[in-house]
Amino acid sequence: MARPFLLTLAAVLLLLRATPASAEAAGAAAPAPFDIVKILSGFPEFSDFTCMLVDTGVARSINAQKKVTVLAANNTGLPTAALRRLPHPLLGDLLSLHVVLDFLDPEKLDALRLGRTGKGSKVTTLLPGDELKLLRVAGGEKGRITFSYGGPIGTGPQPRNATLLRVVTAQAFNVMVLQVSGLVLPGMMPATTASAFDVTKILSSFPEYSAFSSLLTQTGLARAINEHPIVTILAVNNTALSNELQGLPRLPLPALADLLALHAVLDFLDPERLDALRQGRTGDGSIVTTMLQGTGAGARGRGVGFVRVSGGDTSRITFSSGAPGGGARRNSTLVKVVTSQAFSVLVLQVSDLILPPGIVVAPAPGPQRPRARHMSLPPTPAPAPMQQVPSPGMPEPEPEVPDTTPPPSTVIPIPSVHGGVAAKIPEAAAGRGAVGSWWSGAGAALGIMACLLGRL
Repeated sequence: MARPFLLTLAAVLLLLRATPASAEAAGAAAPAPFDIVKILSGFPEFSDFTCMLVDTGVARSINAQKKVTVLAANNTGLPTAALRRLPHPLLGDLLSLHVVLDFLDPEKLDALRLGRTGKGSKVTTLLPGDELKLLRVAGGEKGRITFSYGGPIGTGPQPRNATLLRVVTAQAFNVMVLQVSGLVLPGMMPATTASAFDVTKILSSFPEYSAFSSLLTQTGLARAINEHPIVTILAVNNTALSNELQGLPRLPLPALADLLALHAVLDFLDPERLDALRQGRTGDGSIVTTMLQGTGAGARGRGVGFVRVSGGDTSRITFSSGAPGGGARRNSTLVKVVTSQAFSVLVLQVSDLILPPGIVVAPAPGPQRPRARHMSLPPTPAPAPMQQVPSPGMPEPEPEVPDTTPPPSTVIPIPSVHGGVAAKIPEAAAGRGAVGSWWSGAGAALGIMACLLGRL
């Protein structure tokens, strides 16, 4: 009898132990309380908004919440083309600002529009960051309900508000969808509905970058830059660019366009962003994407379209090619911030062009020193003969005319006391002339002596 009892007790204990696990498994397998994509699929006028929620992964984050209110703009109120050019993280943050972590039914909205002071109330959104995730609901007693950014305001343009248009749908007390007139834009975010910038016009205010701006226009890169909502230009001034181009080979226009595209970073590298990138996770800097990567840079080599931002703990920030391997490469140093426009375009001056591997740079030309070129020098002209100046008291001697008469005597005529000019004597004949003079003097003396002895 004891044995069946023990077996029954063991079975009960096993069942009790398995019950919590079974409950946890059932809870994990339980479906989410709602599916925002499925809810919005019944309203085709919000199809663009729904697609962006799916592409950025915000839809999954919405479904993980217990209760939310989605502020949706219809296809007409969305600048879809401009929004799709934003990087996915930035677009995800912008959409997260339109997801309130509360169920804002009409009664709740009426209470929020006034708040305690009559200036509205702040609600929390899905946007990460304690101070960034706030959205203000205002409208006063009779005004229309508006939504505006409730976080810190930067130095950019004024934030853009959105107005409540209607209640689209609601599901119990979990999810509410409200249609708004447009997107809520913080001052630090790009005004995607505003007119696009013109990088050539921006650089025209700074004549020291006129050569760089001219190359952007000649290569067609300026038009491509203007189509991007966010870009940072690494510009080189006229002096540095002239020195660089003298050391570079004569690049064809497509290669020059690729080189300049490496200096257009698809990010807004303000000082705060640069400080975060210069160290990175490991202290070796960070990699950023340039326009070259978006134009088929993979065919040119791995990593060619990327730029490394580094600097560590030092005060100097450097930019270098992100391509691995050998080849000639040159780093560039940040000089200063030239100008910025809202959160869309930023122009930084750098010291040199960023050269990826594969571009050979000739040494900078120095002062040329004259080189002796013996074979190309003309022969040294013979010294001009000395002009014979006639004596004022004697007639000018006639020039010597060669003839076939026997060679003259070795006696050399001596200039007269009146300044007559003697013939030019070769240096080799000087000794022979002296000996001849001595012998002629001795002969004359012997002749006179013979005459005297004959008279005796």
